[in-house]
Amino acid sequence: MKIATLFVGASVETIVLTALQEGGMRPAGFRGIAALIGALRQEPFDAVVLEDSEEELPNWLAMLQLHSTSQLPRIVVGTGLGAGLSRALHHGAHDYALLSDGAADVVARVRAHVQLRRRTLSETQLKVRDYSLDACSLVLKKGGREISLTAREFALAWTLFVNQGRVVTVDTLSARVWGRSSEVCKRTIEQHIYKLRRKLIADPRSGPRIQAVYGVGYRLELEREMA
Repeated sequence: MKIATLFVGASVETIVLTALQEGGMRPAGFRGIAALIGALRQEPFDAVVLEDSEEELPNWLAMLQLHSTSQLPRIVVGTGLGAGLSRALHHGAHDYALLSDGAADVVARVRAHVQLRRRTLSETQLKVRDYSLDACSLVLKKGGREISLTAREFALAWTLFVNQGRVVTVDTLSARVWGRSSEVCKRTIEQHIYKLRRKLIADPRSGPRIQAVYGVGYRLELEREMA
């Protein structure tokens, strides 16, 4: 786990960085929010740990939300005195670790948030070869190309990509996309498949292609399979 960190005081930084390293993580410390955000754009990180600061923290959290598109877990560490904890959560922190509970608590909270984020991503994102689907944005990507889909089109695409190279029956599509097995009119499915096909094929000579298997269902085939 690679963790980006930003601290105000050297003493807290030493304690937390040592604990993260001993916990098997790879902390990378930054001296300013601009440098941290720049690194987040260039490198993959699993979480951000910030020291509580009445003056700095609200601005740090606001900038992270504006400029960091990955929605990394943001964990604040501090004493929690005064309005510290509520201030951090109000301004966008995902969690607050009290230093009085020990550095091990910081490590445990960071690990828990990273694992939760990974599970969430695995449930909302799908990657098949050079293609990726994002259920949150309903977008299919390949390289620099993004294809925006409707909810039905995305559900069809997800089901076909999960089963790429295999026939998906009409009943399965009906159940997975409309939630009703064999009750959806075949014409309705054909219309949605037609619209999805048009969006997927930017160049008639390339894929992916959705092929109809007469009397059974549909099969998604990628470029290399058709060569």
